[in-house]
Amino acid sequence: MLPPDPMFVCPECGRTFPGAGFCTEDGGTLAHSGGDPLLGQMVGSYRVSQLLGKGGMGSVYKGVHPSIGSRVAIKFLSQECAQHPALVERFFAEARAVNLIRHDNIVSVSDLASTPDGRPYIVMELLDGAPLSAFMKRYGGLPLGTLCRVLMDVLDGLDAAHAKGIVHRDLKPDNVFISPGGRVKILDFGIAKLRPDQGGVSDATRTGSLLGTPQYMSPEQAQGMHVDHRSDLYAAGVMLFEGATGQRPFPAQTLYELLKAHVEQMPPAPSLLRPEIPPALETVLLHALQKDPNYRYQSAQDFKAAIEQCLAYLGPETFVPLGEGVAARPPAVPSVAQGNYANPPSYAASGGAYAPAYPPAAVTPQPTYPSPYAPAAMAVPMGHAPPMPHPATRSYTWVWIVIGVFLLLVIMWTFSFCGACVIAAGSDSSPPAATP
Repeated sequence: MLPPDPMFVCPECGRTFPGAGFCTEDGGTLAHSGGDPLLGQMVGSYRVSQLLGKGGMGSVYKGVHPSIGSRVAIKFLSQECAQHPALVERFFAEARAVNLIRHDNIVSVSDLASTPDGRPYIVMELLDGAPLSAFMKRYGGLPLGTLCRVLMDVLDGLDAAHAKGIVHRDLKPDNVFISPGGRVKILDFGIAKLRPDQGGVSDATRTGSLLGTPQYMSPEQAQGMHVDHRSDLYAAGVMLFEGATGQRPFPAQTLYELLKAHVEQMPPAPSLLRPEIPPALETVLLHALQKDPNYRYQSAQDFKAAIEQCLAYLGPETFVPLGEGVAARPPAVPSVAQGNYANPPSYAASGGAYAPAYPPAAVTPQPTYPSPYAPAAMAVPMGHAPPMPHPATRSYTWVWIVIGVFLLLVIMWTFSFCGACVIAAGSDSSPPAATP
């Protein structure tokens, strides 16, 4: 068992003291431990100094190396969850997944072990900044150029994971971290789906289990069906929709209504919620949210390339580091389910001014597929053939008309043939005429 918790601890170095005051080593203000037995204790090579966050399955602390002063994040599984082998395996699957990927846009893991009392933990890099969800809550719709850059970095990280056969399955703004310098990191591979040869062999990631965050679940994931890398691309599309419009595509009152909407409903047109969204970006966004995974982008790189094409249609004022001069947008217009589209507010008219951070992108071709809401809204560049409609948006009414006409002709012919047969049979059975 761990020793009794100290009364006061230094959040910077993790040293413990019997009373309030200041740390004798670095001068930091001491904080009360709050009865937390982990604060001030050595875990591996690091001393636990500060609680950073707490969730349903565990907690994340800051750890400090006593000798060299390096800082890390230490993620502990809760004592209750540590009693369930499946949850422990899922917890360690995160470390295995991240170690297999090793990408700049995915948080790195340096160690995994258990405390003397049996609590599993993972040692990860400590990140400065905030999750993408914090910026969405603060600003609503984000600057479109910056949002596209963030999503492109996310897709780079997903592409590296998918190349290793790893599906995140819980991609959401809370799990995308942005540093003050603009670096993007994907977090929390705790329910990632691994191949059997990578250790993914338990109930923690089996098909049919409803794991993830419902607001960002793909239709196949919401139904408990088999999921692959395209499920992550759908979640990225939901994030793009939320970041661009300031609201999620499917507002719902209950979990059932939400999952049903993911499976059956089309999202509202993003340009109705934010008019300055260019048709090219709207097309890309709606293509990512197709219900059938075969009609979505088939790889993270395809999705990234489509977003990159849209940068040419965004002004330089839409590229600004988050947190630097970003003005909050007015609340998004209600969704299609709620109606009321009269005079939606324009972000350009809201008084928000952006300072350009990137040069304007070079002119690139339009995306392949048009918006199902406005197929003719996109201008076709000179020298390019008009794009074909996406298979999911084509109309097949003419097919049913042809089938109906054919069936009607068959029925009419059948009745005519049967009538002729009856008349012929009646004439054959009439009595012969009398002879004198």
